[in-house]
Amino acid sequence: LLLLGALGGAAAQASAHPLDVIRRRMQMQSMNIDKSEEKDKPVKKYSNMFSGLYHVGKHEGIHVLFNGLGPACFEKIPSTAIGYFIYEFLKVALNVASV
Repeated sequence: LLLLGALGGAAAQASAHPLDVIRRRMQMQSMNIDKSEEKDKPVKKYSNMFSGLYHVGKHEGIHVLFNGLGPACFEKIPSTAIGYFIYEFLKVALNVASV
């Protein structure tokens, strides 16, 4: 059961990580817009998630979207595995059927 939870956590993290990278970049760009007005520097503008994914994939490479996946999985896999294990254990202990 722990292995299944770990695999589920790894799959979830790997599929959501590119979106998380773009989300962080969009948050940082909004912080940098105020500072860039003073210096007259152009700022990378991601108007939405799709344009961010397209821009990063085209100009920086797809691999950039997965930078930092290792540490993210290091946090996510054990917590998902333990949560899944506890859920299944309590279902058996309390004699509750799945929905």
